Amino acid sequence: MNTTSTKDPIDLHVGQRLKLRRTMLGLSQEKVGEAVGVTFQMIQKYEKGACRVGASRLQQLARVVDVPVAWFFEEFTPQGKQSVSLVAEEKTTLDENVLTKKETMTLLKAYYNLSEEQRKHVLAMVKGLSENAAPKSSK
Repeated sequence: MNTTSTKDPIDLHVGQRLKLRRTMLGLSQEKVGEAVGVTFQMIQKYEKGACRVGASRLQQLARVVDVPVAWFFEEFTPQGKQSVSLVAEEKTTLDENVLTKKETMTLLKAYYNLSEEQRKHVLAMVKGLSENAAPKSSK
């Protein structure tokens, strides 16, 4: 098992993507674990990048969370940073933990519960607000 300082960036990215998709679907770690024949603790380790997901297990996980295997590698860059091209028109980067925050998941779920027309208006509003916002201070 990897230690925190030696976690492979790809393992971390795959784990974050697994957690993102699992959370978006409202699935518990236990349910996902049962579906692929491992404990919820193992799913935790995958999501934290503490354990590498093997090819056959990744295929099983992809089936359970209904995405192609390639989805787990999307937005990965060699530096381990996530590009946000899937959520922004311009190439910028976000805090790499933003996709694993509860606030992000809550926002995404609420957004996708809206009709397509409502989402269009919300997106335009948020873009307008962000264009006029002061630069975010680094934490």
